[in-house]
Amino acid sequence: MRKNFWAFALLVALIFVFWYRALFNFFTQDDFILINHFSQNNLWQDIKNVFGPPTVTHWRPIHNLYFFVTGNIFDKNYFGYHLATFLFHIGAAFFVYKTVQKLTNDFKAALIAGLIYGAHPAHFVSLFWISGGATTIGFFFLISAIYCYLLKKQSASLTLYLLAIFASEAMIVGLPIFACYEFIFRREKLDRLFLTMIGSTSVIFLIIRFALFTSRTTFNVYQLELSTKVLPALKYYLLRIAGFAEVSGDQIVSVVLLSWLTLIALLLIKTFGKKQNVNQLLLSIIIIIIGLFPFILIPQHLSPHYMNISIFGFSMFIGLALKQLKPIISIVFLIIFLVTSVYNVNLTLNNNWIIKRSNLAKTYLKKIEREKLIPRSILIFDNNEISTSKEAYIALGTGEAIKFWFKNKNYKYCFTEFEKCQALP
Repeated sequence: MRKNFWAFALLVALIFVFWYRALFNFFTQDDFILINHFSQNNLWQDIKNVFGPPTVTHWRPIHNLYFFVTGNIFDKNYFGYHLATFLFHIGAAFFVYKTVQKLTNDFKAALIAGLIYGAHPAHFVSLFWISGGATTIGFFFLISAIYCYLLKKQSASLTLYLLAIFASEAMIVGLPIFACYEFIFRREKLDRLFLTMIGSTSVIFLIIRFALFTSRTTFNVYQLELSTKVLPALKYYLLRIAGFAEVSGDQIVSVVLLSWLTLIALLLIKTFGKKQNVNQLLLSIIIIIIGLFPFILIPQHLSPHYMNISIFGFSMFIGLALKQLKPIISIVFLIIFLVTSVYNVNLTLNNNWIIKRSNLAKTYLKKIEREKLIPRSILIFDNNEISTSKEAYIALGTGEAIKFWFKNKNYKYCFTEFEKCQALP
């Protein structure tokens, strides 16, 4: 119990120290659309929007519920929205620790896995962009489901799995993870009832999700591809899972990280002596591979924050390697990864579209506040010294930011990129 307390405290401290700047990042883009749609309307309309057929986004009832709750509690306080996402991320990191501990019966491997998951630079989008939290919330429920499953609490596991896929349909790959665990570790004592139940749940969900609650437009935008484009997508995601920044950076840091990964691979050779170690290593690699799907088949929409499941496998992989070393050497290895991660996060911070668009949205909204326009004024966004009209359109969530930020002003807005704008007389 005491170990769990200190592990949790360390995870909380690391995540806040590592990611605290995300708490102060302004709204942008989809944030305005989703907050307006799922909160601060009349109660019945909000609930209908959360659970009913989608009109502005994907059908993800649990993620929609996040906006219903946070939107009604925090309103314009973006810190609160980010804090809520942080709580899910902390919970996910803690359950990574608990799950790896249950799988390996090794405290050091588990703690290392939890710390690496919590500080992994691929979480940047999920933590800095309020609307990017679907996979964070979904993974929290999925890893909780896996942990309950290992404790033989099948009912709780099935319930949490259902919440996971209702938060993000990508968590459906939890099904093959459960199946692989059964075939690797249990084989002759397969829990056929549980696999049947979770398999049936997954099939029913997929039918409902894609036959009833997915528009043709969504299918067209997120087309699955079996083409040569899959290979660059695979390379992109493997580099993100390994901890490399999305933008090009210091070659020295990249060489350090590559050398670090090579040493990790060499350390894992020592695990081949025991069948149990080989099975644990095999499971971690399978989880990394499973987590790549379906995203490598959607090469037009690449983003590191989709890789939560693969990062869990990667974290377990590293924990298995470092558990063999003396504590001080394990700490040195861990610090090297954390330092390179800090560098890569800082690099991303200076180049990422989320930061640029959130700053742009904040600049426009504060400028309008200072102008103190009378109600029902028309706001014209043309190409100017701040940005182009198109950039303003995207950053301000197609104009929903104006409705959200100036609720009682009834401002009208027009973007010259898409329409002819004429000021009121």
